[in-house]
Order: sequence, then C-alpha cells, then structure tokens
Amino acid sequence: MVDVSVFLFKEDDVFHAYCPELELVGYDYTEEGAKKSFEYVLKDYLDYTIENGTLEQDLMNHGWRKSKTGKVTEPTASSLLRRSQLRKVLGKREFSKYSVPVLL
Repeated sequence: MVDVSVFLFKEDDVFHAYCPELELVGYDYTEEGAKKSFEYVLKDYLDYTIENGTLEQDLMNHGWRKSKTGKVTEPTASSLLRRSQLRKVLGKREFSKYSVPVLL
C-alpha cells in the first residue's frame, strides 16, 4: 500500500482534487464533491489498468519505480515538481494537501 498526494484547490468556481503521482483529477463545485470525484476517477483508473494488465507500465510511465524485491514506490518530489501542472498548483493558488491510501 502507498499513499498518493492529492492537492485540493479552487479555480474559478470549481474545486479540483489533483494527484500528481498519477496525473488524475477529480472536480466539483464543492470540496467534498471534488474529493468524491477524485475517488471515483482513482477507482476507475485502477479498475481499468488492472483489468487490461497495464497498471505497472502506466506507473512506470508516471515516474514510479519498482525495486528488485518487487516493491513499487511513487515518484520523488523533485521529479514531480518538473511537471508544469504541479508547479502551477503550488505556485499560483491556495491549496490544501491530503493523502489517499492506494493498494497496489
């Protein structure tokens, strides 16, 4: 199990729940709605990639690493900061951060 980071921020009248480790976003007009939307998007992503046998490759494409023991680890903070969307969230908006446990 790993915890992925989710950044909650408001743009115009819409709340966004953005996970840079997976490049997934949920959104709604309320904070709770955005969180629930993200949970739905995350579940759909995991269901789809597991069903199609593409989860591991997709994680590697997002900067995740697999150790010799088979443990999968999330991308480093420095590699995430190179992504323009995360820089925009951290640099220009008020945001809050929370974690979501994911069983891989």
